[in-house]
Amino acid sequence: MTTHNILIVDDKPDVRLSLNFLLSNHGYTVEEASSLQEAQQRLTETSIDLILLDMNYQLDTTSGEEGLAFIKAHKQADKIAVPIIAMTAWSTVDLVVRAMQVGAVNFFAKPWDNQGVLALVRKQLALSALVTPNVKSEATPESPSSKSSETSNTLQWHGGAMIKLRSKIDRIAKTNAAVLLRGENGTGKTSIAEYIHNQSGVSGAFVSVNVAAIPESLFESELFGHRKGAFTDAKDDRVGRFEAADNGTLFLDEIGCLPLALQAKLLRVLESNEYERVGDNTTKRANCRIICASNADFEALISNGDFRSDLYFRINPIELTVPSLRDRRDEIVPLAEHFLKYHSEQYEVASPTLSHTARSALVEYHWPGNVRELSHFMARGVLMCDDAELQPSDFAFKHAEVSKSNELPMITLEDAEKRLLMMAMQKTNNNVEDAALLLGISKSAIYRRLEKFKLNKQGN
Repeated sequence: MTTHNILIVDDKPDVRLSLNFLLSNHGYTVEEASSLQEAQQRLTETSIDLILLDMNYQLDTTSGEEGLAFIKAHKQADKIAVPIIAMTAWSTVDLVVRAMQVGAVNFFAKPWDNQGVLALVRKQLALSALVTPNVKSEATPESPSSKSSETSNTLQWHGGAMIKLRSKIDRIAKTNAAVLLRGENGTGKTSIAEYIHNQSGVSGAFVSVNVAAIPESLFESELFGHRKGAFTDAKDDRVGRFEAADNGTLFLDEIGCLPLALQAKLLRVLESNEYERVGDNTTKRANCRIICASNADFEALISNGDFRSDLYFRINPIELTVPSLRDRRDEIVPLAEHFLKYHSEQYEVASPTLSHTARSALVEYHWPGNVRELSHFMARGVLMCDDAELQPSDFAFKHAEVSKSNELPMITLEDAEKRLLMMAMQKTNNNVEDAALLLGISKSAIYRRLEKFKLNKQGN
C-alpha cells in the first residue's frame, strides 16, 4: 500500500506534535517544518503529497500574508505543485477566500476537529492525483530497454513453469491483443505485465492503475482525464490513464473487483477505442494495449451477475495463469538467493548465505504470499541476521494456529467471515494488501467483502 507523505508547517511545536500524532496514528508519514524556509527545504529533499500550512509566523500579525505569499510562490514555481491545506487560529471569510484564490485547496481553523481534519486529508489525497496533471504521462516515456532492468529485479525465470510461461509471452508480446493475467496475490503479475510491455517494442509508456482503489465518483476522471472546471477542485486540465498510455500499455490491476456500474464505461472504450475527457465533448482515440490482472473467479462473478460477460471476453483473448510459488518449488532457492543479493545491494550491507536447513525450510513452506512474501523474508534476513548464514529461525514463517477446543462457536459462517475480516484489517492497521496476505486471499477478495459487509477500509 502506498504511504502518503504529509508536511506540517507551523512555528508552534505543540501544533506540529498534535497533528503529527493524529496523522501518523492513521498510517501517514509526517514531515515537520517550523518555518517557511524550512518547508521549502523539505520540499526539495523529500517527496511530499500534501502540505498543512499555518498562515502566520510573526507574533505581531494575524493577516496571513506570509502564508498567502508562500502559497502563491509555490503555485507559480511549479505547475505540478503539491496541494496545500491552509490552517490558522485567526480564520476570517476574507482570509479563506484569499487563500483559495492564490492556490490553497482547502482550509481549516485551529483548534480543529480531529475527524474533520482526517476527512479533509483523505478527500484531498484521493483527489490530488486527479486534480494535478499526470507527471509521468507528460514526461518523455521510458524506453522498453530502460524499464527492463527495473523489472528484472523482481521477475526471474528459474523453473520449468516460468520458462513455459515466458515462452508463451514471447509469442504474443509483439501483438496488440489484450491479455488477462490470472494468479494468486504476490505471484508477480505486475512484473509480468511490465515484461510483456518491454518485449512489445512499443514507444509509449507503461501506465499502471489499480481499478479497485479508484473511488467510483472519480473513475472517469482517472481513466479518461478531465478539463479544467469540469467539477469542483478541477483547477487544471488532467491527462487520463488512457491518454498517458498512448502508443504504450495500460495495465488495469484488480480488474475483477471493478463495480458493475463502471464496467459499462470501460467496455465502451474497449469496444469503440474512443472516449472523452470529463467536461470535454472532443472524442479522443484510445491507442494502447490493455493488460488486466486479477485473482478473481470470473466464472463465479459472471454467474452471480457481478461481472459482465461481454467485458470478460473483451479483456481475455489471451489468458495467462501465473503459477503460485508453492507450485514452483524448483524456483524457491534460486529466487531466495536472487533476493538476498538484491536487498543486500539496496541496503548496502553484506549478503548472508542460506544454510542447508534454511533452504529445506524455504522449500517446504506453503508461501501464502508467494514471491512477494519470499522477497520480504529475504529483506528481513539481510537486515536482521546476526551471522553470515541464515537459519530457519531468521524467517517469520506463518503457521496456521490449531484451536485446542473441539467445540464450534455458536456463530454463522457469514458472521465468522465478517469477524475474521475485521480482525485482519485491525491487525494490519487497515492495510488491504497485508490483510489479504494474512487471510490467504486476494486484495480484490478483501475489497469485495468490505463492500459485502458494508465496512470501510478501517474495518468498521
